[in-house]
Amino acid sequence: MTTTTFPVRTWHGLFGVSLTLRRALVGLIAFAFSACSGVPISYYDGTTYTQLTSLKAETATLIESFDAKAAGQSEQKIEAVTLDLRKAYEYEKGKGSPNSDTSRQFEILMKLFAQTVQEARDNKPGSLGKKYFSEAAKVMGQAFDIAIATENAKNKDKR
Repeated sequence: MTTTTFPVRTWHGLFGVSLTLRRALVGLIAFAFSACSGVPISYYDGTTYTQLTSLKAETATLIESFDAKAAGQSEQKIEAVTLDLRKAYEYEKGKGSPNSDTSRQFEILMKLFAQTVQEARDNKPGSLGKKYFSEAAKVMGQAFDIAIATENAKNKDKR
């Protein structure tokens, strides 16, 4: 009867790294993860979510109306929506650097809205196409959807 022996591998031979070095690496990785606990986390905010969804509907409705009537006929509504966007931006900005992603998105939304309103002021209804501003409202909605998704992805476990 023949006995087969298998070569015995040491930790060093099996992984190419000594056990002591592996322990040091594991300790370093654990330290790195524990150091991350001091990083500020941006938490989900129901107020932000409500502002985003409400402003999405308001801006879309207003922008779509520019296909049928001149922006000059909606100046009060434009001013009101602009003010609501600025309030929401200031709210986000006031939360500090952990929330800079959302405040930056509000900056983009405000700029996109202002550009679209300026296009409506500069052009008569229908002069850019029958559904130009309906399509512009969809683009604005997509920008809001990104901001809404960002807010939904935030940590909801506030301890």
